[in-house]
Amino acid sequence: MVSMALRHYTDELGILGRIKIDLQTHGVMVPADLQDELEREWNAPAIKNGRFVFCLESPDDGHLTTVLIINGKFAAGSPFRLVKAAPGQFEVWKGEEKFTGVVLLPRPQFYDKTISNGVRMSDIAVIGEPDHLRSVLNQKCGYQQMGKACKFCAVESWWAGYRDKLPAHVAEVAEAASLEGLVRHVTLSTGTKLSPGKGLEDLVDTARAIHQKADVTITLNFEPLTDFGLLEFLLLEGREAGARTALCNIECFDENLREEIMPLKGKNSVEDYLKVWEKCADIFGHNEVYTMVIAGLGESDESILKGVELAASVGVVASIVPHTPMKKAVYEDFTPPPVSRMLYLYEEALPIYEKYGLKLYGGTGGIYTSLKGM
Repeated sequence: MVSMALRHYTDELGILGRIKIDLQTHGVMVPADLQDELEREWNAPAIKNGRFVFCLESPDDGHLTTVLIINGKFAAGSPFRLVKAAPGQFEVWKGEEKFTGVVLLPRPQFYDKTISNGVRMSDIAVIGEPDHLRSVLNQKCGYQQMGKACKFCAVESWWAGYRDKLPAHVAEVAEAASLEGLVRHVTLSTGTKLSPGKGLEDLVDTARAIHQKADVTITLNFEPLTDFGLLEFLLLEGREAGARTALCNIECFDENLREEIMPLKGKNSVEDYLKVWEKCADIFGHNEVYTMVIAGLGESDESILKGVELAASVGVVASIVPHTPMKKAVYEDFTPPPVSRMLYLYEEALPIYEKYGLKLYGGTGGIYTSLKGM
């Protein structure tokens, strides 16, 4: 017998999932004049870099499902384009017909403000989806500077953000966004630092600064540390500073591909990740730890699904996302996986979450940490 939780996820996949995957794996073109309007009046600070978010509204209950669009080179052949149907109303068209209505978030007022050193707040942190603020604290990646970047990644060109962010800067923006009533959760990420904590120490300092200014929960998104004593210390410090969710992305479970795809990060084995996830689960709890696995890097379906189960076995949600190749990444000329493959992977993964008592959008930060996929 299929449980109510699993039936809910399956129904949602049927209603909105196909639309979402279609749009993500093909991209959505936006005319230049509309880009200007979106950047000026809506929540689209990175639209001219080919990155933007919108929402799909459920016809049943009005629930909003976030769609992250990354328009890489592959999107030049997309059949989808964004159109303005009426003032404040937007649609995606396929050819000469409406494909779906979409909901764009209004431009936050804090985007037009500056932090204490005069830098625009929108260059420090942005709204990623409803109630959610995102910031990449260190947008410089040590691996990229060494010529050993992960081949799917373009962290240094995600958006034209301020590159010398400090914890206090992000805390200023979090406070402003919270006072505006726009934020309940903050996700903090970082490009890899060539330090013992690989940048996690900076995320913890930032969480501490935010915790003093805004009543929000926090996700720490970091790379595995080999020093488990330092890892435990930083995670406990992070939890004390308001972090409630950990996000440690493996990207690929195939040991035969990991170092080819990620020359330095891939030296962390799947077993290394498992140990880190177990430590995270000890500190943050079941269904409060997430990882992302990318479909479309050359791996098999079997490796993904086995990985999803491995993570689930220690209380970790492995969220499957399609590879939407970014401009300026080594793999920028790759093609996203077909929609049929993504639907198959999602349908096969759902019973695994159910088996281990995981909710895909459960946990304190789950609704935010797994929205790009499923």
